[in-house]
Amino acid sequence: MKFTKITLSVALLGALTLGMADDTATQSNNTNSGIDAQITKIQNAPAQERVQLMNEFKQQLANMNVQERTDAIAQMQEKIQGHAQENMQEGKQFGSDTRDQAKGERDQMQQMGESTHQRAQNMVQGKQTEAMDHMNQMQNMNQMQAGDQMNQMNHMMQMQGGNGGNGGGMNGGGMNGGNNH
Repeated sequence: MKFTKITLSVALLGALTLGMADDTATQSNNTNSGIDAQITKIQNAPAQERVQLMNEFKQQLANMNVQERTDAIAQMQEKIQGHAQENMQEGKQFGSDTRDQAKGERDQMQQMGESTHQRAQNMVQGKQTEAMDHMNQMQNMNQMQAGDQMNQMNHMMQMQGGNGGNGGGMNGGGMNGGNNH
């Protein structure tokens, strides 16, 4: 009977110890998941609300035992460092994307500038060609008019020369031919 009582006492003590350990582990897991949720809530909150949530978290830390507090602080540091690294990676990627976009826009603007410059050169060359053609036409017209005027003068001189005497042209006697008597 004594042996049975001792065995039952040891079994009861073991069950209670295991139950308490289970409760402590469950409570610790609940505390850790609660801390995770609080940290996430603090990180996602707007600036003014973040201060208030952080103060509440500090009060909760003050009410914890040393081990729980140490675990909670380590958990918070780990989460904040992970978040900071994510932000840093996002910042680097954003910077790289922005640089690439700016380079693409700069290249596009340079191509547009070169294209505009080429069109302007083509336009200038076209206008120069038009001007040269116009000048050539004007020169040809002037030469034709000068030739016509020369022909008219020759014709008039021949007519005058024919009336005056020798019937010569410009050199032969036209104007001078009538005065040689």
